[in-house]
Amino acid sequence: MKISVYGLGYVGSVSAVCLAALGHEVIGVDTNPMKVDMMNAGRSPVIEAGLDDLIAEGVKTGRLKAINGASEAIHSSDVSFDLCWYTQW
Repeated sequence: MKISVYGLGYVGSVSAVCLAALGHEVIGVDTNPMKVDMMNAGRSPVIEAGLDDLIAEGVKTGRLKAINGASEAIHSSDVSFDLCWYTQW
């Protein structure tokens, strides 16, 4: 399944990575370009044990990527999760 996850904080990053590890194609979306760049480089934007390895694997296999554009994610996904504590999209 193609899934988009909005918000790459603690909940969004962990959710996106775990869904990718389960075999889904996941697009993480955030307005913070630093979080997007870190995730696409295979590094975690948050401090969570083991997350860097899972992100690196997801990016390497092509099941995980991060972008800034909400519209692109919506049109590329079967389902979307908004995990921001406030909605900014």
